[in-house]
Amino acid sequence: MKSRNMEYRSFLLNSRGFSLVELVVVLVISMFIIGAVIFTSKSQEHNLSVQDRIVELQDNLRAGIAIMEKDLRMAGYDPECISPPCTGFITANSNSLSITMKDPLVSSTTNTVSYALYDYQSDGDLDLGRDFNGSGLQPVIMNVDAFDLIYLDKNGNVLSSPLSTTDMRKIRVVEIAVVAHTEQKDPSITTSPAFVNLQGTQIFAPQHDGFRRQVVHSRVLCRNNF
Repeated sequence: MKSRNMEYRSFLLNSRGFSLVELVVVLVISMFIIGAVIFTSKSQEHNLSVQDRIVELQDNLRAGIAIMEKDLRMAGYDPECISPPCTGFITANSNSLSITMKDPLVSSTTNTVSYALYDYQSDGDLDLGRDFNGSGLQPVIMNVDAFDLIYLDKNGNVLSSPLSTTDMRKIRVVEIAVVAHTEQKDPSITTSPAFVNLQGTQIFAPQHDGFRRQVVHSRVLCRNNF
């Protein structure tokens, strides 16, 4: 009987639960692990969101510039023109332009294309719009901070804007610079840098508004003017 009591006491001693100190240590460690998991998850979610915004911004810029490049390469296109210039630049300013070209499918039709900044959504953010034959501006790049145009002659000299009719006939190259920002702010961004055009001139100053920004440059040869 005594032996059984000793065995029972030994069993109770060996099967006792965690002490209060041990429980506190386990809880603290668990909290650190859970916190690390939540932090990692939030960080990954933020990074994915940032990447999505950057990709959307890049697509926004590239698609719009591609359309503008195609138009500018066609500026002055007129295969039936006998004594140039027959078509070409109508206006050439530092942040807007208008060009004409013959329709490649219907030679008797002259198309007019214009680019300018306007507020498409009436939200206070400017957008780059394209007008085709007076149909009204339609957005090609959203959330534009700066739209800069430089015109060069055949010798690479910069033509001062706004250009006169005589100077517009000298345009051989158009340098484009567009700065745009993401649709939403990023709390991790405190300052966006300054941006310059291809001539090295600043076109947009540093900002502290929490938006991510990118610039796209393009140098387009107006092939029909050569």
